Amino acid sequence: MSHRKPIRAAGAVVLRTRTDGTREVLVVHRPRYRDITLPKGKQHKNEPLPLTAVREVAEETGCRIRLGMPLQPVEYSIRKVGPKVVSWWIGEALEEQGHSPDDEVDEVLWLPVDRADDLLTYPSELQVLEEALSVPLPTTIIVVRHGKAVSRKEWAAGTSRKHRDDARRPLDRRGKRQAEALPQILECYAVHRLVSSSAARCVQTLTPYAKQIGVDVRADDELTEEVHAEDPDRTEARMHRIVADALNDPAHPVAICGHRPVLPLMNHALGVVYHPMSTAECLIVHLDRDGKSLAEERFDSII
Repeated sequence: MSHRKPIRAAGAVVLRTRTDGTREVLVVHRPRYRDITLPKGKQHKNEPLPLTAVREVAEETGCRIRLGMPLQPVEYSIRKVGPKVVSWWIGEALEEQGHSPDDEVDEVLWLPVDRADDLLTYPSELQVLEEALSVPLPTTIIVVRHGKAVSRKEWAAGTSRKHRDDARRPLDRRGKRQAEALPQILECYAVHRLVSSSAARCVQTLTPYAKQIGVDVRADDELTEEVHAEDPDRTEARMHRIVADALNDPAHPVAICGHRPVLPLMNHALGVVYHPMSTAECLIVHLDRDGKSLAEERFDSII
């Protein structure tokens, strides 16, 4: 008996609070199905699901969002098509550009959440909304392992003086492509602050996104392999300061780029159990006000 591979899709529960305290959720009316639903859509080939959610919300509503907490996925079966899994996130509206009615979506509405019971078509989406309303506002921190670098052996074989300094060892061709692809994930969460080991391969991993949003990468010696090997307490203290700063400014998510030997300590500082990370892999951690992990997400590089 054959089993069909599930169709993957993603969407977001985009919430806002009006000046009078009324909470609203962004919904769409689809004339083809005659329904009112949360914005969502199918994943493109090789597309990270967070990007699917952000893209679909923009296409269906004209609203640019940033993602917050992930929510429980919804699974169901479509007749003559097969199983479908929809991944959900809480979304925050950053910019509303408006939407021109088309055959897919002819109306975009901000619906008061107390009317959702009566107007949302699908009970499963009402459950997703209820979960979103119960989740606290998190602080989001993304840990990134640097992209693939030139091998130590190859770098040491160079004849110039710089090749004696491992901190100057750069990304290789694949690592550069990974760095160019990384903004696909970071922009979904509207990362605004960038911290990195001062090693070239780490700074280079965050540089394409830094250029995209017009900020500098803060290069930090305390996050290097060398300092960590000599004095791990110093590295841990620095990580705790980074986390404390992030908790004081949850509106501006931070990404931190580090090395394989340092990643276990970085994870520990976030209260997360360490799992080995591949090059350019991202660990997204959502923390509550006290710095306790509420949810974790992991995304491999698509390169």
